[in-house]
Amino acid sequence: MHLKQDRRNRSSIGRRFLAALLHPFMSDPPAQLPQLRFNSPDGNIAIPVTEWCFLMADHWDGGRENLYAKCSLRRIKFCKCSNGARHEFLILYFGHWMDGSSAEAVVCVDRTFKLCTRDDNSSKQFPGLVSPSSSEPSPALDSVSMVGSPHDAESRLIQNHGPYKRLCTLQFSPSSAPSALEVSTVLFLVHQQAPVYDLIDSQCFWFSDSVWRSLKVLFPINEEFCNLNDHNSRACYVGFTVGPSDLSVQAVCDAYESEWQRVLEKVGQVKQYHEAELARAEQRGLVIGVEQGLAQGRAERQPEIDQLRVERQHDADQMQQMQVELAQFCVLMGVAASEGTRD
Repeated sequence: MHLKQDRRNRSSIGRRFLAALLHPFMSDPPAQLPQLRFNSPDGNIAIPVTEWCFLMADHWDGGRENLYAKCSLRRIKFCKCSNGARHEFLILYFGHWMDGSSAEAVVCVDRTFKLCTRDDNSSKQFPGLVSPSSSEPSPALDSVSMVGSPHDAESRLIQNHGPYKRLCTLQFSPSSAPSALEVSTVLFLVHQQAPVYDLIDSQCFWFSDSVWRSLKVLFPINEEFCNLNDHNSRACYVGFTVGPSDLSVQAVCDAYESEWQRVLEKVGQVKQYHEAELARAEQRGLVIGVEQGLAQGRAERQPEIDQLRVERQHDADQMQQMQVELAQFCVLMGVAASEGTRD
């Protein structure tokens, strides 16, 4: 009994020692990644996918690399609401770094639309398969909702969408998973394919399916888990298939490489701008530092300078006095010589 207990104690000590040894090399959850929110956010934070992509590319924390390029997409869950119009949405799980860190941020992605009223210019948001009452086309609202860690996400998702079912899971390989920055680029391109909400061709079913399939094609080292019935219920409403579009997925994949290069150029420009600003600030600081150093040096040597000035003034006064005395002596000598000549 004592031998087993001793082994357990040694094993526990060894694990703690190993954890302490490895801790400096492990990644802690990032404190300042406002477009993912690894920690539980205050309230429901939703951002249009077009802004999400721009905000990520524009991020700067003083490092050498955009931090969103280091946060990998670990898996996606395809979800369908149990009530109403059977709204469909995706749940994305982002990990901090790609080295197996336990920190995860959960993001919900879906399509709704806003119907603006002419009376007060207000707007109402509608999820799911809904027919706009206005004859005019309604802009699609493709948004990203940050719901915190996996522990906090479930209650927030139910609060936002009601009861729902997870239909499928798409798991990515850690070695080739897309980064948050790459995922934001794909979401932006899917939105560009159909920026207007359409009841038949481009509603929530179309959007979720297009994002899912585009990521699956662009980052092919992945594995999909779902049974046949759940798979067939995707993009399906009361037995009818709505939304999936091979052409849209192909268009996204075709446009991805050029769009991704544009994003990288933007990231590079942001880095160059901030580095130039930092260099200018350092230069200004150097100039100010030199001026302050000179001023401090002068202040420290001021007593010596004052003493030297006093001594120089004293020498000047003595020289002037000697000149006066010499002039007087010359006058006296001239007078004496004149009297001697008369005699």
